[in-house]
Amino acid sequence: MIFTPKTEEELRTIFVASCVESAANAVGCPAREMYGRMKRIGLIDNYIWKFYDTLHTQSREYVTEDVLETLSLWEKKAGIKEEKGEGIC
Repeated sequence: MIFTPKTEEELRTIFVASCVESAANAVGCPAREMYGRMKRIGLIDNYIWKFYDTLHTQSREYVTEDVLETLSLWEKKAGIKEEKGEGIC
């Protein structure tokens, strides 16, 4: 098998995907729904991608908790509320 080095953009994209998947798994919702929430609030471009250099050096557990906390704070700031009985997604 030949090793092909990844570009910086590919590495960041893989990291973003892993953040979405980990956050979705942590709260028990489909990754597609978690992606939608993150994209709608701008978390992917303005937090995960922007702070990749710092975030990717942290543990998976830390990043997952941090991303979920940031998502919640940004949604509250934007006036987006979780509907009762619907779960986090």
